[in-house]
Amino acid sequence: MDFEIGTSVEVIQTEEGLQGSYFAGLVIDRTPGMRKIKYATLQDDNGNPLEELISFRRMRPPPPKVNARLTIGDIVDAWHNDGWWVGRYIRREGDNYIVVFDNTPDEEFLYARRHIRFHHEWSAVRDRNDQTAN
Repeated sequence: MDFEIGTSVEVIQTEEGLQGSYFAGLVIDRTPGMRKIKYATLQDDNGNPLEELISFRRMRPPPPKVNARLTIGDIVDAWHNDGWWVGRYIRREGDNYIVVFDNTPDEEFLYARRHIRFHHEWSAVRDRNDQTAN
């Protein structure tokens, strides 16, 4: 995937406090090996959608929708604080699902099923010309 202008992506965050979370955005410009992203939910200091130049290594396409049952121990993404945070499904309570995150292992968070998805890792393969191959 070459992440052309107009492509929807998710960007893994590396900033302290956001590490390991994914935020959705749209590719709005391109330079060799990098793309300018306009985030859907992250904002700059003026309240405008944040725009950031991102390397390919931090981007992935949005994961596919999977309609399957969660099993205790599954790695999931939970919609939390305007982004997708990686956690582990630990149990169900009624119609809700309990998730824990690596950065807060002593805290449990309750989510509706629509706010949980299976976690997918993206591994882009690069060819000799540093082009992404699927």
